[in-house]
Amino acid sequence: MRKTAFILGSGLLLFVAFWNSVTWHLQRFWGASGYFWQAQWERLLSTYEGKEWVLYIIGTTQVPGLCFWSFNGLLLVVDTTGKPNFISRYRIQVGKNEPASQTWPHLEKEINKE
Repeated sequence: MRKTAFILGSGLLLFVAFWNSVTWHLQRFWGASGYFWQAQWERLLSTYEGKEWVLYIIGTTQVPGLCFWSFNGLLLVVDTTGKPNFISRYRIQVGKNEPASQTWPHLEKEINKE
Protein backbone atom coordinates (compact mmCIF):
# COMPACT_ATOMS: atom_id res chain seq x y z
CA MET A 1 0.00 0.00 0.00
CA ARG A 2 2.84 2.39 0.80
CA LYS A 3 4.52 1.68 -2.53
CA THR A 4 1.30 2.37 -4.38
CA ALA A 5 0.73 5.61 -2.48
CA PHE A 6 4.32 6.67 -3.12
CA ILE A 7 4.14 5.90 -6.84
CA LEU A 8 0.73 7.57 -7.34
CA GLY A 9 1.67 10.56 -5.18
CA SER A 10 4.95 11.05 -7.02
CA GLY A 11 3.22 10.70 -10.38
CA LEU A 12 0.55 13.23 -9.41
CA LEU A 13 3.18 15.67 -8.13
CA LEU A 14 5.19 15.37 -11.35
CA PHE A 15 2.09 15.78 -13.48
CA VAL A 16 1.01 18.95 -11.65
CA ALA A 17 4.52 20.40 -11.84
CA PHE A 18 4.71 19.62 -15.56
CA TRP A 19 1.25 21.12 -16.19
CA ASN A 20 2.11 24.32 -14.33
CA SER A 21 5.38 24.59 -16.23
CA VAL A 22 3.66 24.17 -19.59
CA THR A 23 1.02 26.74 -18.64
CA TRP A 24 3.68 29.23 -17.54
CA HIS A 25 5.67 28.80 -20.77
CA LEU A 26 2.58 29.13 -22.96
CA GLN A 27 1.53 32.31 -21.18
CA ARG A 28 4.97 33.78 -21.73
CA PHE A 29 5.03 32.65 -25.38
CA TRP A 30 1.59 33.99 -26.26
CA GLY A 31 1.79 36.97 -23.97
CA ALA A 32 -1.53 35.96 -22.45
CA SER A 33 -2.42 37.43 -19.14
CA GLY A 34 -3.29 35.38 -16.11
CA TYR A 35 -6.83 36.74 -16.35
CA PHE A 36 -7.62 35.10 -19.69
CA TRP A 37 -10.50 32.92 -18.46
CA GLN A 38 -11.92 35.73 -16.33
CA ALA A 39 -11.96 37.97 -19.41
CA GLN A 40 -13.73 35.25 -21.42
CA TRP A 41 -16.35 34.83 -18.70
CA GLU A 42 -16.97 38.58 -18.55
CA ARG A 43 -17.31 38.69 -22.34
CA LEU A 44 -19.87 35.86 -22.18
CA LEU A 45 -21.80 37.64 -19.44
CA SER A 46 -21.85 40.88 -21.40
CA THR A 47 -23.14 38.95 -24.45
CA TYR A 48 -26.17 37.79 -22.47
CA GLU A 49 -26.45 41.15 -20.67
CA GLY A 50 -26.81 39.75 -17.17
CA LYS A 51 -29.30 36.97 -17.97
CA GLU A 52 -27.50 34.33 -15.91
CA TRP A 53 -30.49 31.98 -16.06
CA VAL A 54 -29.97 31.60 -19.84
CA LEU A 55 -26.35 30.61 -19.23
CA TYR A 56 -27.52 28.19 -16.53
CA ILE A 57 -30.02 26.50 -18.86
CA ILE A 58 -27.55 26.29 -21.72
CA GLY A 59 -24.69 25.10 -19.53
CA THR A 60 -26.58 22.50 -17.53
CA THR A 61 -28.96 21.03 -20.09
CA GLN A 62 -28.15 21.97 -23.66
CA VAL A 63 -24.38 21.43 -23.81
CA PRO A 64 -24.31 18.10 -21.92
CA GLY A 65 -27.36 16.89 -23.84
CA LEU A 66 -25.78 17.76 -27.16
CA CYS A 67 -22.53 16.02 -26.22
CA PHE A 68 -24.40 12.93 -24.95
CA TRP A 69 -26.62 12.53 -28.00
CA SER A 70 -23.80 13.26 -30.47
CA PHE A 71 -21.56 10.58 -28.99
CA ASN A 72 -24.37 8.05 -28.55
CA GLY A 73 -25.73 8.80 -32.03
CA LEU A 74 -22.32 7.89 -33.41
CA LEU A 75 -22.39 4.65 -31.41
CA LEU A 76 -25.91 3.88 -32.69
CA VAL A 77 -24.75 4.32 -36.28
CA VAL A 78 -21.75 2.08 -35.62
CA ASP A 79 -23.99 -0.57 -34.01
CA THR A 80 -26.49 -0.66 -36.85
CA THR A 81 -24.11 -0.39 -39.80
CA GLY A 82 -20.82 -1.77 -38.49
CA LYS A 83 -19.02 1.22 -39.99
CA PRO A 84 -16.60 2.85 -39.32
CA ASN A 85 -14.80 -0.35 -38.46
CA PHE A 86 -12.07 1.22 -36.30
CA ILE A 87 -14.61 2.01 -33.57
CA SER A 88 -16.09 -1.49 -33.29
CA ARG A 89 -12.80 -3.33 -33.81
CA TYR A 90 -11.97 -3.64 -30.12
CA ARG A 91 -15.25 -4.82 -28.63
CA ILE A 92 -14.98 -7.09 -25.64
CA GLN A 93 -17.91 -9.42 -26.44
CA VAL A 94 -16.96 -12.30 -28.69
CA GLY A 95 -19.05 -12.48 -31.87
CA LYS A 96 -20.61 -9.05 -31.33
CA ASN A 97 -18.75 -7.18 -34.06
CA GLU A 98 -21.55 -7.74 -36.55
CA PRO A 99 -24.13 -5.00 -37.09
CA ALA A 100 -27.26 -5.16 -34.94
CA SER A 101 -30.30 -6.95 -36.29
CA GLN A 102 -32.76 -4.73 -38.12
CA THR A 103 -35.78 -6.74 -36.90
CA TRP A 104 -37.27 -7.13 -33.46
CA PRO A 105 -36.30 -10.42 -31.75
CA HIS A 106 -39.91 -11.52 -31.12
CA LEU A 107 -40.81 -10.83 -34.76
CA GLU A 108 -37.80 -12.82 -35.92
CA LYS A 109 -39.02 -15.89 -33.98
CA GLU A 110 -42.46 -15.59 -35.59
CA ILE A 111 -40.92 -15.26 -39.05
CA ASN A 112 -38.76 -18.35 -38.49
CA LYS A 113 -41.85 -20.39 -37.42
CA GLU A 114 -43.48 -19.78 -40.79
